[in-house]
Amino acid sequence: MPPATRRHARLLPLTAVALIGALAGPARAQDAKPDVAVFIAPLDVAAGRVGEARNITPVKGANFQPAFTRDGGAVLYASDRSGSNNVYRYDIASGKTTALTQVPHNLYSPTPLPDGSGFSAIRVVDADPHYGIESKAPSLWRFGWDGRAIAPVIPTMRVGYHAWVDEQRLALFIVDDVADRNAHQAQLFNRTTGKATLLTAKPGRALGRTADGKRALFVDQTDPSHWRICAMGEGDAQPQVLVETPVTPPGPEGEKDRNRSAYFAALPDGSLLMARGNLLLRWDGKPGSGFKPFAELAELRGAIRNIAASPDGSRLAFSAVLDAPKP
Repeated sequence: MPPATRRHARLLPLTAVALIGALAGPARAQDAKPDVAVFIAPLDVAAGRVGEARNITPVKGANFQPAFTRDGGAVLYASDRSGSNNVYRYDIASGKTTALTQVPHNLYSPTPLPDGSGFSAIRVVDADPHYGIESKAPSLWRFGWDGRAIAPVIPTMRVGYHAWVDEQRLALFIVDDVADRNAHQAQLFNRTTGKATLLTAKPGRALGRTADGKRALFVDQTDPSHWRICAMGEGDAQPQVLVETPVTPPGPEGEKDRNRSAYFAALPDGSLLMARGNLLLRWDGKPGSGFKPFAELAELRGAIRNIAASPDGSRLAFSAVLDAPKP
């Protein structure tokens, strides 16, 4: 989804437009929006090292929400370079970028399907005026690799973010249908049975799955002072708290959430990565431990947001809101 232009006003599909507005804040929201770029970098967890980050979207505008294909050979992402948000594919070996979709409406969160037959994405044709989510049809759609929209993945309305747990189960961020109430939910949805399991009534935007592929990962923001990454499966009685998200010193009044780490990436070894500015932090997956500094991307001119890891854990892809050039 896009990001919000006011702190609570527009959730939009909480991706680019909304993300940029939320990051810019009230004063900068009227100015030119910052550029958002997608980077890829080698990752070596054992050595505690991240290699040189390479910008794969050297174009102005918003490029965001990267996701690796199942073979790790390409990265999908959303970009507004055409005037609306479309889905692009970057092939790592060749360095070639392909526009998978060319539609006048907006697409968000492109995510490879578990069976490898294409990708899923949030589709917004008729956006509601409050949160910017699709208002007249299911928003989560399946696409072929030719970019053709095939059908809704599930009949659920107002899906803002999603992550595949397996071929039948998805973690979903459900956008509230009442203006400015902000009663969003995270659910685990079973496509076979149609059953929805509540994960939290105060979710963060990031969703994922555990390394064993059995449970959903999500950020529980029930306690405003302590955001926690949790895991939960369909048969679990309650979520398992894994680790508290890292924080930075609060900013101006009313903007402290902007300084929170909100996006995570799950690695094959069961550990998690989050970011604080250009610093990556890692939780080693051990109960009782917390996030610790892992690698600083000193040359990165911006703040890391969405993070994705390749299936084998050898590469990272992330979006970064670039700092404006100094005059």
